[in-house]
Amino acid sequence: MGLLDLPAPIFSMIDGVLGMAMPPVLRLVIWGGLAGWLTMITYQRFSDQEKIGSLKTLQKGQQKNIAEFDGEFAELMPMIRHTLALGIRQLGLSLGPALIATVPVLFIVIWVAGEFGHVSPAAGSEVYLSAEPVSGDIHWSSTAQVTNNEGGWVINWPSQDQTLTMMEGGMNGSQPILILPMAHDIPIIHKKKWWNFLMANPLGYLPKDGETEVIHIGLPEVVIIESGPAWMRGWMFSFFMSFLLSSFGFKFLLRLN
Repeated sequence: MGLLDLPAPIFSMIDGVLGMAMPPVLRLVIWGGLAGWLTMITYQRFSDQEKIGSLKTLQKGQQKNIAEFDGEFAELMPMIRHTLALGIRQLGLSLGPALIATVPVLFIVIWVAGEFGHVSPAAGSEVYLSAEPVSGDIHWSSTAQVTNNEGGWVINWPSQDQTLTMMEGGMNGSQPILILPMAHDIPIIHKKKWWNFLMANPLGYLPKDGETEVIHIGLPEVVIIESGPAWMRGWMFSFFMSFLLSSFGFKFLLRLN
């Protein structure tokens, strides 16, 4: 489990309770709203609101003076430079807290993507898989369920009481690198990277000494909204729309600069 995955069991428990009474779209709205609230609360905690507010007041005064100025251009330039300097100071005071405020969102987004991103295919349905780099040393435990297709394979997804194994290496010295069906609905498995310290892959990782670097699994995406354009139907639209609206709403309610 990665560092950013630590709250995932708590999130899953809460979502399981919510799921008893709410459809996925409403749960995503709630998670997006929570992420927006945490962002603004964190920003408020780590930002110097009083100093930023005073700089903003000074900048508005300078902007008003510039708008009403009726003298020589040479006399206007110092006023413009001062206004820009005030803006840069505000940015400097806000940037660090804004970056810190993204951390709570990462915990939620990573969990939401895994929970609402993809779904396990129905048994017997066709699923496309590909591996990088393309290797001739990959073979399957059952060729009857696998068809070569455009540099990858189309497989008939096994049922829960079946097993289909992708293996790498010669027939006498091969090692399994993917076993279907999977315990988690994750569309990719790869060798372990440095950033897996932060975000672990629940499927595990490909062998370090193997030739295959990554396997892409064409799992179907979860449909959250049944109608509308394709870009609205997945989890991202519902979650991030709620996140943005709640962020602006809490920014207004908390009177944040």
